[in-house]
Amino acid sequence: MNYEETVELLKNQTGFHDIEYLKSILNMLDLKIDPERVIIVAGTNGKGTTSATLSTLLVEARNNVGFFSSPHLKKVNERIKFNNNDISDDDFCESFSWVKEKIGAANLSPFEWLTFMAAYYFFEKKKVDYAVFEVGLGGTYDSTNVIPHKFCVITKIAFDHQQILGNSLIKIAKNKFGIISEHNVVFHTAFDLEVEKLSEEYASKYNAKFIKTCDFSMELERSQSNKYPQFFVMTRFGKFKMNLPGRRAAENTALALTAFDYIFGSADKCAHAIEKVNWPGRMQCVKYKGRDIFLSGDHNPNGVQSLLEILQYYNYNKIHFVIGICRTKEYTEMLKMFFDVPNASVYLTETAEKVLTIDEYDRESLAKAKCVTADQKEALDTAVANASDDDLVIVTGSLYLVGKILSFCDDFS
Repeated sequence: MNYEETVELLKNQTGFHDIEYLKSILNMLDLKIDPERVIIVAGTNGKGTTSATLSTLLVEARNNVGFFSSPHLKKVNERIKFNNNDISDDDFCESFSWVKEKIGAANLSPFEWLTFMAAYYFFEKKKVDYAVFEVGLGGTYDSTNVIPHKFCVITKIAFDHQQILGNSLIKIAKNKFGIISEHNVVFHTAFDLEVEKLSEEYASKYNAKFIKTCDFSMELERSQSNKYPQFFVMTRFGKFKMNLPGRRAAENTALALTAFDYIFGSADKCAHAIEKVNWPGRMQCVKYKGRDIFLSGDHNPNGVQSLLEILQYYNYNKIHFVIGICRTKEYTEMLKMFFDVPNASVYLTETAEKVLTIDEYDRESLAKAKCVTADQKEALDTAVANASDDDLVIVTGSLYLVGKILSFCDDFS
């Protein structure tokens, strides 16, 4: 099959499978995997940022590094990277064919296919020094969790996917902690008190070592040459400019530095690579029809809160939110947070996948919105038309929406 046929076939796969079935698939592949070289990253928000930072640090230290993430913004190849470069179309097809030949008629979901394709590509074809796997959802039952690993990273834990993970922080944390096994080393951000007690139980049960992120602070600099603020992270390894804004980015960066310092021996000589981290779709500034717009795929209430905290550092007259939210998310709570922002207008649209249609939004939100349209480009055009030079235009609510809008921006960059 060619690349287009392979991608189309993956899209048409359905259903997720239990962990024992996924383990049997991994056994069929018979890959040589050294757990000491594998890092699994779970959490509610910040998984991608932390994983991308870890990958960048490991590459800077002259390692060959595999990095598996989700979702993609424009092209599925983004999910499987070698030394921070997307897998080629040819290698993508080869990886699919290799896995398919090994597992025969076995059935997998698209995410499961991609997990095992990444495993082949990393461990068999590229023979990487390290592999970083970002968990797709939860932890316990995620296909990434069958990849043998010694190192776990757990970012901020908050409410998301309650219909799957549970409606309490403890239930969600237990699912995230499902990536922990015997003698693992677990790097983590600060836990709430109840989750802290849970971590102590897991440390005892699995003889696991829990290591909290190093002390950090976020610093802000403004200059006449930069229209927007520049964000820096300060840790014991030094002060470095971040390409991502806000305290949450600083926290995730510090967490990645903490893990890298432990795993690789010392972060002192490589910490400067923080300035090279590229993770699109997270308050990313792009050009659309000659003006700046920001793309920020904040997809749950905790993520929205982080975005709103970031906005306090920007100077603007009014703000225009172009918003599309997946049907599985807490859209009512998220929209309330956006509507409560002073001097803000909301332009409601739909995501490109897992669509919550315009008709499914609540009446109050529809009435408050300045524009309601299923057409993402129309929503963006309307926001841009209404925005003055001193206003901000931000596309948010879903990474799927960000990816769709990003494809429009290429036409006008």
